[in-house]
Amino acid sequence: MIQISYISTATKPMSQEDLEQILRSSRENNAQLGITGMLLHGNNTFIQILEGEENTVNELIGRIKKDSRHTDFQVLKKKAIDRREYADWSMGFKRVSGEEFQAVKGLENLVEKDFNTKFLGSHENIVDSLMEHFRKDRLKKIGQEELSLDQEDRLIQVLHQTIRAAVKVLAVLMVFTILWGVVDVVYLIYQKLILPSFTTFTIRDIVTTFGAFLAVLIAIEIFINITLYIRKDVIHIKMVVATALMAIARKVIIFDFKEITPPYIFATAAVVLALGITYWLIERRLTWGEPDNL
Repeated sequence: MIQISYISTATKPMSQEDLEQILRSSRENNAQLGITGMLLHGNNTFIQILEGEENTVNELIGRIKKDSRHTDFQVLKKKAIDRREYADWSMGFKRVSGEEFQAVKGLENLVEKDFNTKFLGSHENIVDSLMEHFRKDRLKKIGQEELSLDQEDRLIQVLHQTIRAAVKVLAVLMVFTILWGVVDVVYLIYQKLILPSFTTFTIRDIVTTFGAFLAVLIAIEIFINITLYIRKDVIHIKMVVATALMAIARKVIIFDFKEITPPYIFATAAVVLALGITYWLIERRLTWGEPDNL
């Protein structure tokens, strides 16, 4: 894995809405790509750190350079890493100001006007100190969760923490469900293969066994979705759609065409087609779309 840090200047003043749009898109895209990092913004200047697999990060950096929303792009540091330093965030964020620099040890004399590409480009040690300070500061707060920008509302923090606790409970319960499903598959195979004569094992029994296997796989996919949300605070849209496709595929496999009606079959086909197109569009956006990272 590698970690790359860069600085750049926004081509226009960034509003709250502009920053929220960047963060929403970058967090979703980064979660899909397996990239983590942090973004600082102040005085119309960006500092960003990205980390992940080398090819993926390099490709993303190449696209970021072409983004028209910033200029004066300059890579400060590129290094190989054994483990992620920003593993908790698909994209952490901090809006910085002159007052906050006073809390950074050794940077008490830094003022907001110094937060620009020219000054920071020649003082990499200051960038390192800033990123490390805000990374540790962010880890101390409940606000690790990426629901909003610099969320300080105590009620929202408590509600968000409650939701995360509920999601963790769901993850534990899903593990029990998966284990239960595995036991059910083993028992089903035992019933079909061991108890009766092997010659009585029909194609219908094979289909039923496949259905049981797929049910467990679907449960595993749901568990992955849950744990991804806990770690990234991002709904992994691509995986959700893939799980839905797997679920509808299971339904198709175990169809009893003697009992279901033609409209039911056509409706199922329409759902499969819609999910397939959705998955393709998501894949196309991730592969060819312009990322919103800065």
